[in-house]
Amino acid sequence: MLRKTVLLSLIAFASIFLSGCATIIHGSRQGVFLTCEPRVANVYIDGKLMGHTPMRAVLRRGKNHTLKMELPGYKPFETVLTRRLDGWVFGNIIGVVGLALDAYNGSMYRLSPKDQYPELTPLPGKDSTDVLSIRVVLHADSAFYTFN
Repeated sequence: MLRKTVLLSLIAFASIFLSGCATIIHGSRQGVFLTCEPRVANVYIDGKLMGHTPMRAVLRRGKNHTLKMELPGYKPFETVLTRRLDGWVFGNIIGVVGLALDAYNGSMYRLSPKDQYPELTPLPGKDSTDVLSIRVVLHADSAFYTFN
């Protein structure tokens, strides 16, 4: 009987004080895939140059992030990745400490929208990147061919 009571007490203790469901399931960072059309643009997250598209950025879940994609001759794309409450936080049914842990490290949130695939709009006028196209037409020279 004592062994059963100790075992149940340990299980209750662990479920109350050691849980952090969202932290355990997905952690405090989230991967976000970023690409655009045209393919290569500078990516700025929270005002800092992070690289060029296509890329995967790993961001903290606990705060909103501003995202900007720039390419000379195109209108910049800007958006905010917003933190939203994640469903895994409800796994902390009775775990006050687990809920506090998820809140502290930001695991109780998810960033939305998850991935970005914008199409950048060309700027009109002289500053835009003009596309030069060359049309080559080949014609067969009948002097080199003899038909029997």
